[in-house]
Amino acid sequence: MKLKALALFVAVASGVISTQSSAVYNLYKKDGLSLDINGEVNVHFKNDREQFTYQYDQPGWTSITSDPRQLVTGTYEERTDRRTRLGQDDGASWMDIRGSQKLPQDWRVTGTIGFGYADSDTGLYLNSANLAFDKLNVGSISLGRQYLHTGYVTRTGTFTTLDTFSGASIRTDYTAIPNLHLSAYYSTPSSSDVRRNSNSDVEGWGASASYRYPLADNQSIRVAAGYSDSRANPQLVNNNNVPQRNGNQVPVDSKGYAGSVEYRHGNFLAAVDAGRGEDDLSGNVIDSAKTDFVGVKLGYQFTPRFSMTAGYGQQETKRKNQQGVTVVSGSVGATGIWQNVAAAYEPFLFPKTEETRAYIRGDYYLRDNVRLYGRIDSVELQHELDGKDFANLENTAYRAGVSFTF
Repeated sequence: MKLKALALFVAVASGVISTQSSAVYNLYKKDGLSLDINGEVNVHFKNDREQFTYQYDQPGWTSITSDPRQLVTGTYEERTDRRTRLGQDDGASWMDIRGSQKLPQDWRVTGTIGFGYADSDTGLYLNSANLAFDKLNVGSISLGRQYLHTGYVTRTGTFTTLDTFSGASIRTDYTAIPNLHLSAYYSTPSSSDVRRNSNSDVEGWGASASYRYPLADNQSIRVAAGYSDSRANPQLVNNNNVPQRNGNQVPVDSKGYAGSVEYRHGNFLAAVDAGRGEDDLSGNVIDSAKTDFVGVKLGYQFTPRFSMTAGYGQQETKRKNQQGVTVVSGSVGATGIWQNVAAAYEPFLFPKTEETRAYIRGDYYLRDNVRLYGRIDSVELQHELDGKDFANLENTAYRAGVSFTF
């Protein structure tokens, strides 16, 4: 989901090795009432290079509907024009407006409204809208549209199988023990009638924990683990806008497990993630899917203002078909009627998909709140059918930009 990817990006961005930070700007403070604002504007030049290669030993097709094109082994297609553009990463530009009021007995209530900008058709969107009650040195209860602590379980910036954001949830956090953070949440239905709402979230819940153990003055190890379970109603529609049950893409029930270990020693950082996802799709073709991933990250702060970080991860998804269903390569029968098809651009149908992600980034701070950065990301998808390579999709993205926080 897009919001899951966005939350992962935000968590990664906050994990850059650096002593730099942006202070919250206070607009008003009197009689225990405080109004604050903070945010970030991120602009960069970007260049995407995406290419598709067909590998199967039998001809395939790009589509099963209109204007299908036949593919033969070795077919190569450039999916981008490789032009450099000026853009904004999803979620990198944002602003939070926060008001808080002190209450008796060390309690406080805080309301937050956050906005973000995505470089896509969505443009400006509501990032968060929540209300939190917290007690000093104990914990908090928050309600509304918010990010979840499960988004901070994984640390490498590669993959996660956990839900990291909720449009409507009740979240509790316990922080009374130093260096320990316990959290749990429950996501409420997104529609008043989930039986009739297309592809709506029904409910979800999860829990996570993290603990940072100080080994020395400048040395520590952090361990974290999390679990999430979300239910959805995959009631999709066809081209004629007629509802039909099709859960091949949207899980009815999705479970995620993940854990991480992060080690810091002075200016050096190393992290390892691992996790599994289990999806019950109950579609007309795909019955279930299992996903396993592992990721690593290394980082080093060379000077107080310059640091570099690199990450690498692998994820494998295996899908189980409904009984009696076999997915085959695209073909047309003698009558011209399409047979059971695994088209080149339908990754959710393949029995096995392997994904590899890698990145390297460098950050240089002109000031505490002005950052220059460069980043290279590589994503590779490998689809398999009948135990043989079917298609490969590679995307390499180059970024160079500036970030201003306030």
